[in-house]
Formats: sequence, C-alpha cells, structure tokens
Amino acid sequence: MLENRQSLGIYIHIPFCKSRCIYCDFVSSVDSPVQRDKYVDYLCKQIRLAGKEYGDRYAVDTIYIGGGTPTLLDSRQLIIIGKEIEKAFYCDLKEFSVEANPCTVDRKKLIALKEMGVTRLSIGVQSFNGSLLKMLGRRHDSKRAEEAVKLAVEYGFDVSVDAMIGLPEQIKEDVETFIDKADLLGVKHISLYMLSVENGTRLKELVDNHKLVTPSDDETAEMYECACLQLKNHGYQRYEISNFCKDGKISRHNMRYWQCADYLGLGMGAHSFINGERWRNADMFYEYYGALDKDIYKFDVIKLSVEEREAEFIMLALRLKDGINTLEFKERFGFDFALKYQKALEKNKKYLNISQDRISIKYKYLQLMNSIIVDFI
Repeated sequence: MLENRQSLGIYIHIPFCKSRCIYCDFVSSVDSPVQRDKYVDYLCKQIRLAGKEYGDRYAVDTIYIGGGTPTLLDSRQLIIIGKEIEKAFYCDLKEFSVEANPCTVDRKKLIALKEMGVTRLSIGVQSFNGSLLKMLGRRHDSKRAEEAVKLAVEYGFDVSVDAMIGLPEQIKEDVETFIDKADLLGVKHISLYMLSVENGTRLKELVDNHKLVTPSDDETAEMYECACLQLKNHGYQRYEISNFCKDGKISRHNMRYWQCADYLGLGMGAHSFINGERWRNADMFYEYYGALDKDIYKFDVIKLSVEEREAEFIMLALRLKDGINTLEFKERFGFDFALKYQKALEKNKKYLNISQDRISIKYKYLQLMNSIIVDFI
C-alpha cells in the first residue's frame, strides 16, 4: 500500500559526452556507441538489484537523470531505462527530470522522453554568447541553444536552464542578455552557478598559464547580484541560493538533497543517502562492471552520526529561502533549535529571519551564507 511506503528520489547517472568542456571535473567519458550499450545493460542490472532491496519499502516520487549528457542515449535506450525503473520500483511520480545538451534536443528525442514520462528538461545552456560558448568548449552555439529551449517548451516540458557566472571575458551584459532571452523563451527555472576552476581541468591549466583570465571575486559577485535583481524583476522567485523559478516550478528532486530526504543514486559515480547511510557507486567503468558482475554496487558505506546528520541538516536548510523548520528539527533530533543554538542566533540576528517555527537567512545576506552557517556547525 502507498501509505505504508516512504518516499524516495532516484538519481541516474549517464557518464557520456561528445566532448569534454574545459571546466568539467564530473565523472564522464567521451561517447562510444559500443560502451553506451554495455553501460545501459549494466545500469539496468543495478536498477533490478536496487529494486529488490528498496522496491517494497519506498514509493519513488522524483527521478532525475543527469550526466554527462543523458540525451546522447538513443530513444530505445532511454525507454529501456524508464521501463526498468517502472518494473523495479513503485512509482508515484511528482517530477521526472532529464538533463540535456542543446545539440541533442530534437523532436524524435523529445517524443521518446515524453513516452518515458519525463516532465522536466534541464538544458545546459551556460551562456547565449557564442564567443563564451566556444571558449568553454561547448558544442552548441547560441542559436542552437535558443532552438532547443524553444522546442522543449513547445513540447510541454517544464524547462530549466543553467547559467554560468565568472567566466573568462564575461561581462555583466552577457548575464543580462541570458536572463532576458531565457525569460522570453518561456523558461520557468534558472540556475545560476559561479564558475569554479577545478584541479585537473583544461580550464585550470589555461588559467595557471595566463592564457585565460577570470574576473575578480568582486566582479563576479557584482555580476551575480545584478543577475539576482534582474531575475526578481522578471518574476523569478529565489527559493535556494542558486536557483530561481516562476509559477512554483521548483526542482522537486534537488529539494530532496537540501531537505536531507532519502535518495538512491544509480549508475557510475552516483551517490546515495538512505536511512542515515551514505555510499557511492564505482566511478570507473571496469570497477562498476566488475562489481555488478558480483551483484555489488555499494562502495564506501558510511553511517552518519546524529551530530553529522544534524550539521548537514542545518547547512543545507539554510541554503533555502524557507530555511530551517524548527518543528521538523526537534522531531528529527530531539532538541529545541533556539535553545541549543542561542549564541549563534544572537551573533547572527542581524542576518536572520527568526520566527516561532522558522529560521532563515535574509534575502540580502544570502551571499554571506557560508560565514553565517559556520557558527551553527
């Protein structure tokens, strides 16, 4: 019976890309049709194994297929994965999201996604500036990005787009143009991400060798603040520090992470958090396949202590516009939040909205989030 089941979100990782962007440090591999078929076979095996363990206890209400580029899979492969999930788990879906690269969005692929039950597309646009896209190593140009978003909206998907801020050679007007175009195209959700220069990436090498120069922290912060104001003026509500939506079109799946709800990660490099336990899947093909040949998929299983779960709950909840629900906190951890964190609340009262049952960071101080959170954990 549904009422006896706990809710669960499923994340599925597809590690293939046509090429690697200069900033990327995700678990991904340059695409190979042979490898794709093998990977889907093993992914389906993991879905069946996980279904035997969790299928009877949980009702899946969100699915998120990310990558990599999930839409590099052909229509047949995508539908196979969808049907395998339906067989292995009880699904009562409120949202089914898939990430897409603009170059892989066409009518045939969108029809297949509809057949799978997908309701939401997260399209990795990053910028509508052609020069910036080329510099990043993106395969699409601005025209292709616009066409992909327009087509996805036409087919009735809730569309989310990503924007990157702090790119080399980027100026404030680039970000303003991005938001104007996305809104005009009918996008209901926009994620803003500050560029992070990660070790081991091509971008790190270019920056270290002074071949690319990123904006200063102050310049990036100014761009970000301008973007937040422009989004507000266009009617987008900021519900999480980096995420904005219209008409209540939040990312339900990502809310699971921020609310410390259970989620199951399937596919190479995916992570899971269920009943206070966290684990990862293997992040190399040979390791992932070898483990599943032995009916194994959990690596580095960690049982979080109560203190660790409490710190994580606070840290993630304060990212959200609604902040910490103190009644939920007491139910989870058995303490009155205001009493336990009286000193931290007093120190940061200037930055916080404090009511009887909620504590959140004031909108204008969200950029100070990290320095505020540290006093609570």
